[in-house]
Amino acid sequence: MKLFKWNIKDIKPDFPNIVEKFLGKNIADEAANDEDVSVIPSVNIADIDKAFEVNVALPGLDKKDIKIEVQNDCLVVSSEKQYENEEKNKNWMRREYGYASFERRFQLPTSADQNKIEAEMKNGVVSIKVAKKKGYIENKRHIAIE
Repeated sequence: MKLFKWNIKDIKPDFPNIVEKFLGKNIADEAANDEDVSVIPSVNIADIDKAFEVNVALPGLDKKDIKIEVQNDCLVVSSEKQYENEEKNKNWMRREYGYASFERRFQLPTSADQNKIEAEMKNGVVSIKVAKKKGYIENKRHIAIE
């Protein structure tokens, strides 16, 4: 079984597009670079000594576009962004709208202190530290394999 990704250039006809000639632009190239794409951000999670650390890669977003909250023992990282682009010329006007959003949920362990969560953003990466409860004893035992 062969898996492949469709590319708009693979299915575009070879003859000239009337709309592209009129606008003087290559629509296939713009469609490939369109901002209205659904993306799930990459995440790294680490269990360090006194905290859990969650790093979320969000290049191109500003910290004002990102929402971090705790809901029902889950850490929720989300964003919702809309944009509008307008071009005008003597005889025409082109207006485009776009919308992008995502939401990632992480179940917090019972050892996490939901009242001690810190977040910072640097170079397109949001770092979230969730402190561990003081004096929490992890219920852990080794199971032998027979």
